[in-house]
Amino acid sequence: MKQEHGGFVYGKGDILDFSANINPLGIPESVRSAVMASADMWDKYPDPFCTELREKMAKKLGISAETVVCGNGADDLIYRLVHALKPKNSLICAPTFGEYAKALGEVDCKIDRIYLSESSDFAVSDDVCDILTANIDMCVLCSPNNPTGRLISPNILEKAAERCAENGTILVVDECFAGFAENAENWQKNGNCIVLGAFTKLYAMAGLRLGYALCGTAEIAEKLRKSGQYWSVSVPAQAAGIAALDEDEYVRETVKLISRERRYIAENLTSMGLKVYPSDVNYLLFMGDIGLGDRLFSEGILIRNCGNYEGLGEGFYRAAVRTHPENQRFIEALRRCVNG
Repeated sequence: MKQEHGGFVYGKGDILDFSANINPLGIPESVRSAVMASADMWDKYPDPFCTELREKMAKKLGISAETVVCGNGADDLIYRLVHALKPKNSLICAPTFGEYAKALGEVDCKIDRIYLSESSDFAVSDDVCDILTANIDMCVLCSPNNPTGRLISPNILEKAAERCAENGTILVVDECFAGFAENAENWQKNGNCIVLGAFTKLYAMAGLRLGYALCGTAEIAEKLRKSGQYWSVSVPAQAAGIAALDEDEYVRETVKLISRERRYIAENLTSMGLKVYPSDVNYLLFMGDIGLGDRLFSEGILIRNCGNYEGLGEGFYRAAVRTHPENQRFIEALRRCVNG
């Protein structure tokens, strides 16, 4: 079976994984403890409404709990919202996360793409607003985008949200990696907006699976809640999320580490003559020789080959930002692969 995403380390032996963009600090101890403490409830069905988790999230964000929907990772919620709302015409970027197109395809939705320009480092411009016509039922934007790591300007997001409100278009903004960015800014949402987020990456909970959707209205949230499986978030995942919401210092330390180490990796890749694209988060898109990923794998390093991203191709790679010792090992191995 061909793997379409990073993070598949099974059967690969002793490998250092730079293909998945998970917090290198690892799961917070409070979260680990909360998961283990929930063991006495593992023989019970989980709360299908994630009541305590949603209420705590809502209080922290200053929103209504009725507009929050939790799921088995953000990926689960992408499919649930598409099946709940059944758009006929949609707009997405290229390159971007591949699951948007797969989910939209399941409901036979026509997909138009905005091809981001390599010459402008794959930045999303306000051209997207010109393309948001009344026939578009759903627009999906990823900020920071995957695999480029670029945040979309809050001004562009606000203009897109206004255009979507005028046209009755649902605007889905995937902010799953925004917690890693030191320069992420808030933008003005409206009732047509759905913001996706995840505990998966920021709190190193990829194996537990926990995502959320912040919906513009309680009505949209209810449609999303009724779509998909009834018990979508396990007992340990809910316990982990509740504990993670208290880990503000952990997030601050993460942002500082990522900012410092991203610069270190980018400078070293550039010194090797590789083209590195600007990123605001915990991964970098770069160009190298075809076969570079295979040579790195022989060195015990796994990176993400981005050849299957629409709008990219062979020779594009994505590497995570990890701890300094791990990043040093990556750079040393990459230098050997580049220099032969």
